Amino acid sequence: MICWRLLKNLIPKELEVKYNESELSVTFLASGSVIELRGADNEDSLRGAGLDGMVIDEFASIYDNWSVYHEVLRPALADKKGWVLFIGTPKGKDAFWELYMKGVRNEPEWASFQFKTVDNKALPEIVEEVEEARVNTPERYFRQEYEASFEDFVGLIYPEFGSEHIIEPTHIPRQYQRIGAIDPALSGTTAVLKAAIDEDGRLMVYDEYYEQDKRASEVAEAIREDGMLWYIDPASNIKSQQREGHLYSLYDEYADHGIHATNGENSVEAGINRTGEFFKNGNIKIFKTCTNLIWELERYHWSEQRTGIGGEATPKPFKKDDHLVDALRYLVMSRFDKSELKISVTADYWSPWAVMERNKKAKEKHFKYQARR
Repeated sequence: MICWRLLKNLIPKELEVKYNESELSVTFLASGSVIELRGADNEDSLRGAGLDGMVIDEFASIYDNWSVYHEVLRPALADKKGWVLFIGTPKGKDAFWELYMKGVRNEPEWASFQFKTVDNKALPEIVEEVEEARVNTPERYFRQEYEASFEDFVGLIYPEFGSEHIIEPTHIPRQYQRIGAIDPALSGTTAVLKAAIDEDGRLMVYDEYYEQDKRASEVAEAIREDGMLWYIDPASNIKSQQREGHLYSLYDEYADHGIHATNGENSVEAGINRTGEFFKNGNIKIFKTCTNLIWELERYHWSEQRTGIGGEATPKPFKKDDHLVDALRYLVMSRFDKSELKISVTADYWSPWAVMERNKKAKEKHFKYQARR
């Protein structure tokens, strides 16, 4: 209704128009053009066809906005190859941010613009209000609300995760224990992580697999690696596939193709807490080539919906784009031991890692000697 009043005030009085107050639409009689206002609280009301263009206000606040745009709004523009203007206040790095980055990256047919509150020259007195808000508003909220900055979700599940956990790919000694985790799917995304455990007990995630609608045989062939200890989503044990009169599970399918896995510990709350502690203490390092895992970790957040348990509201992770973060949780909850880095007089003796370890021990011996002196 706010936009409806603004729209009517903006239309020049000399134009011949017809207003429909119940449908919030205005028809320009000379050209036959129509402007309609619709609310996004009911996505079905947004359906249409043959649109020349649309303005989507507060796009970040629309529930499941990515699906609403691709499944409902974008098809309405297909006939006339219409244009879209997305407007809104950032709400974390969500679908609005993804679209904004298209313009930042100068992708064809996209342009992005960012304006702070103080850039509104129609409100010269706003500067004083903004400065007052700067003092009284938490910094992250201020940047989001007044400077149009795309801040991380307030409800991030792993706020401890940051750039310090991402490393360049590096050599992994063959003595390091290797573990992997599989989040399988009959249809949809199958996600796999591979990691090594160093002598200090740090988890080094060095490879990922992230594919749609793949058979167990295809996944097994792609991820197979000698010496790997596998963990898998325990839900894979559900026998839902029929073959030759017998029921099989995804677990069985992977075993048949050489991937013999242990059921992952699936306590979500405990797993999230333990993984967060690993990030906090710097005990997880992720190769920068694991782009899908990094993408999920930056967005993995609590759902606004809460489930009552014993009369108490309990937050739940938002069940979307969480395949690799689930796999990471299985790895952490495996409660692995430190790897023993043994140096032998073999071809590995002069490897960079063996030399580094000998130098490390020599320094430790030297410092102990100095302390005794």
